[in-house]
Amino acid sequence: MMFAGHPSGLTDIDAMRVHLRTDRTVAASAERTFEVLATGEGQREWAQGYRATTWHSPPPFGPGAIRDIHLRWITVRERFLAWEPGRRFAFSSDAMSIGLAHRMIEDIAFEPLDAGHCALTWQVHLDPVPALRPIERLFTDRVLAPMFDSFAAGLAAYATAHPHR
Repeated sequence: MMFAGHPSGLTDIDAMRVHLRTDRTVAASAERTFEVLATGEGQREWAQGYRATTWHSPPPFGPGAIRDIHLRWITVRERFLAWEPGRRFAFSSDAMSIGLAHRMIEDIAFEPLDAGHCALTWQVHLDPVPALRPIERLFTDRVLAPMFDSFAAGLAAYATAHPHR
């Protein structure tokens, strides 16, 4: 069972209540780091709790494509808003198996630093459901922020260890 959220667009980010951000320097090109994220290469190694991906759209993937990401404790239906190889990977979480947020966007940017390095910025923007209000800060600080920080750190470490396909 999935709880439907409000489909969001990139223009909705500023209006969301919670904003998380983590930054990493990766010893791999922006193109390679994007490729690892977009293809899910090694995702069981670098994304703690990752189980599987189910695509609901045929390749080639891009804006409008839909997939489900299955983690140990939640499944999230993602609709892509930006798919810019080596630059940007963004999606709206339009439904979740646990109703945590009305709206949520992950916006992941890659900035080339030189031929073999890039800056990775992983941002999460959301409007948690009202039931979480009493513990919203605790939940975002102790569950969401560490989870997304570990995803960014894991992606950076994996891409660094595998800079070429």
